[in-house]
Amino acid sequence: MNATGGWRYVYASVAGVAHRASGGECQDACAVHWLALPDAPPALLLTAADGAGSAAQARVGAELACQTLLTEWATALAQTPANAWTRDTAEALIALVQTALTECAAATGLPVREFACTLLGAALTDDHALFLHLGDGAIVIDAGDGYRPVFWPQAGQYANETWFATDISAAARLEFAALAEPVAEIALFTDGLQPLALHYQTRQAHAPFFRPLFQRLRAAPEPGCSADLQTALERFLDAPALNQRTHDDKTLILATRLPVQAAESPVSPPAEPVENVTGAPTAAPTNPDPVASMPAVPDDRCDEAV
Repeated sequence: MNATGGWRYVYASVAGVAHRASGGECQDACAVHWLALPDAPPALLLTAADGAGSAAQARVGAELACQTLLTEWATALAQTPANAWTRDTAEALIALVQTALTECAAATGLPVREFACTLLGAALTDDHALFLHLGDGAIVIDAGDGYRPVFWPQAGQYANETWFATDISAAARLEFAALAEPVAEIALFTDGLQPLALHYQTRQAHAPFFRPLFQRLRAAPEPGCSADLQTALERFLDAPALNQRTHDDKTLILATRLPVQAAESPVSPPAEPVENVTGAPTAAPTNPDPVASMPAVPDDRCDEAV
């Protein structure tokens, strides 16, 4: 098996126009780690977090939550394989993330709420998948039956209200799922992409958003994380057409272990036309630059209400 188990993946966090206008920093964070263990199945670990806008150390909290989740999850999977995980195991993992945030807050003399963040996580083996969800944002998967959200974004009583990893009630609010089936493709994203990636009337994933992105990722010449596609994803997330539809910070992780389609290749256009910002199909270039090859933003998301 190669160093990433055949997975191709790409991930990025980009500051939204609202933070740029105010001189603020991106408060999102994300990370991916390929875990190879001597006595347990290898796993791809993915996590994303969105720091609370009202938290003074939102970015620090999001980064620490992601780093802690990956580190502690790797340790936990060495002791409890994915096929033996329960909700209790997942809650214990979230407690470790909370401990790290609490200790960081104590070291800085700040209340832990100043490090508040949402948290998404996934661990994928050859035939099992584990998912953690706390707050807004979403995880979308394809297990052979089309793109679908694992959980719906959590929302509170008021607009823009959600739950955070620093909340006392985090363990009770945590959503956990374990699937005894392989997942072929997965996306994790923070709430800045929800209006584009989710269809709120049907509570389903908006497949036209994901399909061309995964097609391009499958065409990457080698497994792992391509530096060119990493740059392309950052440009995609900062594209004017996307920024017109969402002013929030944006994080997106994409991972696939599907082979490129026979009709596709890294130097040919995708099998389906990519929608431009007017909704009309456009032809992809014959030899697309991988740094400019992310698809345009689908136009029909702009009328979705959160």
